[in-house]
Amino acid sequence: MRDRAPNLNKCATSFDIVGIQQITIDIDPFRSTEIPSTDEEAKNAIKIAQIISDWFERNKFKKPSIAMTGNGTCLYFSVPYYKIKDTNRNDISQALEWFESELRKIFKKELKKYNCRIDSMYDLPRIAKVIGTMSIKGKNTKERPWRLSYWIEEPSKRRVDRKLLNAIININLIDSQVNKSPVASVNRKFTTEPDQTSTINQLKPVWLMQPIPYFGEKLQGNWIYKPKIDGWRLEIIKDSNDVKFWGRRLERNPNWTEKLKAIPKESLKDIPEGTVLDSELYTDRGRRFIPSLFTDNQKAKPVVFIFDMIFYKGNFTGNLPLKERKEILKSIKFKKPFYIIKFKKIKNLEEHLREAVNKGFEGIVIKELDSPYVTGKDSPMATQYWRKIKP
Repeated sequence: MRDRAPNLNKCATSFDIVGIQQITIDIDPFRSTEIPSTDEEAKNAIKIAQIISDWFERNKFKKPSIAMTGNGTCLYFSVPYYKIKDTNRNDISQALEWFESELRKIFKKELKKYNCRIDSMYDLPRIAKVIGTMSIKGKNTKERPWRLSYWIEEPSKRRVDRKLLNAIININLIDSQVNKSPVASVNRKFTTEPDQTSTINQLKPVWLMQPIPYFGEKLQGNWIYKPKIDGWRLEIIKDSNDVKFWGRRLERNPNWTEKLKAIPKESLKDIPEGTVLDSELYTDRGRRFIPSLFTDNQKAKPVVFIFDMIFYKGNFTGNLPLKERKEILKSIKFKKPFYIIKFKKIKNLEEHLREAVNKGFEGIVIKELDSPYVTGKDSPMATQYWRKIKP
């Protein structure tokens, strides 16, 4: 919307959202970024939407509305209007995040069978497709055409589901004025350690941890901040065979290891085998030159900012607190173009954000030093331990 409205300088933030009355689940086929879906991929997304819709109906919930968004599908669950206040804003966002995570677990086999994923929509100001508009992404080709979004199952009136709202939000807990997080009191199960059945000879890529927005609530614990770099997320795996590169979505096309020839693997020779690093890919000329790193005609030099470690010498380090993972990173000698992102203790968030933006960064990310690294099982895992702040 900002791209198409030149006078629109700012979209809504979390603090602008005053209530919810609809919960959206976004289903997208796995494919390369910024390209339309094929007809087969779009059909698979429709199948997944119908499977999920039928499951809710069988379990005595109200049937959601279904729309084809152009490249995937969306499920729209109508719920009673629920007021959002500063005291429950963060908890509601976390509850919606949990709901998405649970659906990924329930429909893991089906999502894998039809090569689809459930994208994150829990961020309160997140906008969704206006049904009836054209989906314009990438080039319009015969194999991957632009499509008009349309309703597949649209009810004549809203099917309001109070049972679903109660199951997701747990209203009584959220409205109670308790010191601990209400959402943490609900039975929400996450897997911290990834399923690494492979050995040090062939480590598997993992779904990376993601930040959630910071809503201005009082922080408890030991927090640090670092600049938020507007690059591309990069997972680096060094096993006994080779160094491998993966993107945030773990896409196989393009193959990042084969295409990222601009990054010299010899610069990682001092890193022990069995190491998995979390980093941000950037260039010395900014974000817009990142795609050229995947070509033979590179227009900039790569810069890789390392900020966390998931495996070290074949051992999972996610159960260690962040401060210990940072100490391990400091012990490794990184060579150009790899750099460790420096962090500082939080003193004044407004000043830290202003300073970062003045230096050309996108914003800041704040992290709790005693927190684990939480990997997703079927998709990236966003947690309250990392928060992103933008102007």
